[in-house]
Amino acid sequence: MEGLKLLLVFGIMMVLLGRRAPLGPVMLGSSLLLAALYHTGPVAFLGMAWQATKSPATLELEIILALIMLFEHLLGEQGYLERMLQGLRGLIRNRRLVMALLPAFIGLMPSAGGALFSAPLVGQAAARTAIAAEEKSFINYYYRHIWEYFLPLYPGVLLASRLSGIPLPHLIAALAPYGVLVILLGIPALRRIKIETEDEVREEVPAGHHTPARELFLSILPVLVVVALVLVFHVEVGLAVGVVLLFLLVRHRYTPLKFWHLCREAIAVKTLLLVWEVMLFKEVLVDTRAVDGLPSLLAMLPVSEFVIFGLISFLVGMLTGLTVAYVGIAFPIVMAAVGGQMSLPLTVFIFIAGFTGNMLTPMHLCLALTVDFFKADLRKVLRMMVGPEAALLAVAVAAYLVL
Repeated sequence: MEGLKLLLVFGIMMVLLGRRAPLGPVMLGSSLLLAALYHTGPVAFLGMAWQATKSPATLELEIILALIMLFEHLLGEQGYLERMLQGLRGLIRNRRLVMALLPAFIGLMPSAGGALFSAPLVGQAAARTAIAAEEKSFINYYYRHIWEYFLPLYPGVLLASRLSGIPLPHLIAALAPYGVLVILLGIPALRRIKIETEDEVREEVPAGHHTPARELFLSILPVLVVVALVLVFHVEVGLAVGVVLLFLLVRHRYTPLKFWHLCREAIAVKTLLLVWEVMLFKEVLVDTRAVDGLPSLLAMLPVSEFVIFGLISFLVGMLTGLTVAYVGIAFPIVMAAVGGQMSLPLTVFIFIAGFTGNMLTPMHLCLALTVDFFKADLRKVLRMMVGPEAALLAVAVAAYLVL
């Protein structure tokens, strides 16, 4: 069956990643294998590679990531990040809470580069501690996504409402409790992280000229402006970061030579290449129509219909790492199966099932960027993710059966 080919490729990916193979070469090799299994010739594959390279989505993402790298490096170079942490530590004694708040705040910006934005902040907050790279990766990745479950700024929520026919306010109201639940489910893992006592954390905060609240506000102001431009004025993320970056370059009197050094130090070509390899795999996935074989394969399983729907959404989310992908693929399949009208409980269940798969896959760009930034073991990060995500999915199943 055609669906088995896709599952085979995904299985090989998991085995290789489990053996600590680098993510980039695994993605590139998986793209080649998937294309070969679906009888794609060399010329056609090169065409897919070119399409992935010149795709507006790829170019926009690469530009946004490069701008975020420059923005983050400048904030660190000029002391904004250090002052931000000093302000937070002066106001909040619990360092675990500080680390969780940073990616949660950045998560208000619906950008694929958000994980890369918040990762250095989490790293700064964890400085001079014995926190493992995997624990920092978990905090950055997990708390970055609490808003994506229901915030209408994210395209997945909007698309789910449009495809299902459920009014957006109703869908947001039904999904919002899952965002709260994600926060609660992450607390046990957060509490297990070993850290200094609160007295030790307090002693590390130097006495500054400004009060902690003022220190925090002034240091976080560039980020606040970016978030405000995106949320309030609906400016594109790349443009918002670019405008604020330009202002900071002028304010701190960056000469062309100094800016060139900033670019050389900040822009990680390896990370940009990783993004391209992920986008190539998705291009091959779409062009070969590899996902089309999943429904018929899953239909052979002796389980209830709603479980099949959940598996379709979960697998598509896991295979693509994109909310828009599993909503755009799974929702039409489910709607066709149920006669064209999805109930609110079914819509919520399908959305959460897909998002669970989305959070447990290296295809999710935020996970790939986070693990790459902290040089963490992907397997250990995924093991930390399984518990909260499984509990969330169990609640979604129970809610569907009850409602």
